[in-house]
Amino acid sequence: MNNLASIKQAWLEELSLFNSSPGIQRFFSGNATREHYKSILREIYFHTRENPQLQTFAAVFFKGDQRKYVKKFMAHASSEIGHDQLALNDIATLGGDISNIPNERPLPETSALLAFGFYQIQFLNPVGYLGYLFHLEFTPTSEGSAYMQALEKIGIPKEAMTFLHDHTTIDIGHNKMMEGYAHDLIQNEQDLEDVIYAMRVTAKLYTRMLEAALERADKNKANLYGKNSGEINRRSKQ
Repeated sequence: MNNLASIKQAWLEELSLFNSSPGIQRFFSGNATREHYKSILREIYFHTRENPQLQTFAAVFFKGDQRKYVKKFMAHASSEIGHDQLALNDIATLGGDISNIPNERPLPETSALLAFGFYQIQFLNPVGYLGYLFHLEFTPTSEGSAYMQALEKIGIPKEAMTFLHDHTTIDIGHNKMMEGYAHDLIQNEQDLEDVIYAMRVTAKLYTRMLEAALERADKNKANLYGKNSGEINRRSKQ
């Protein structure tokens, strides 16, 4: 079995768990509202905002033959820029106020998901980042249509699904790039194990993020974690 097939086999196990999680099942069963989806999109915004820089960060640690993928990683990361704005646009389409979101802090579960990506790259194995990327790229291309159908059934208009639609279609090309990543960057059994581990952790943490967002909407809680002074200070100097 080749590297990509091994990763995909493990991912299918995690995907089954992801789709059967209480959070995802709420949408399939119709037990969710616009407020729930807006709450999820808010966390998706915070997560997606960091992804281009996270991918370029991984390339910092490439050595030897891995360096030939620096250009592709940079191009891939560049193609992700602006996807966070799609999430904000979808919230606005649903009637949400997005004016303060960029200056706020995400939920702890979102911070944990982001922190794991940076930790995997810097302190474990940068190649393991491929597992983080795999779940985020393959899930929408595989399940995006079903997710959009579920959202339509709870009254989410297609105009408010630009983030999901974009990832359902564009990520197909990114999946093809994954074939090269898996073939050349994964150089031994330890690399493969690290990638699969990172993929499983990412799937679990992403599930936790969604469930936390749903819980916030259930309790009708506003932002509990205050303003992000780093973002505010940088914006004020522009």
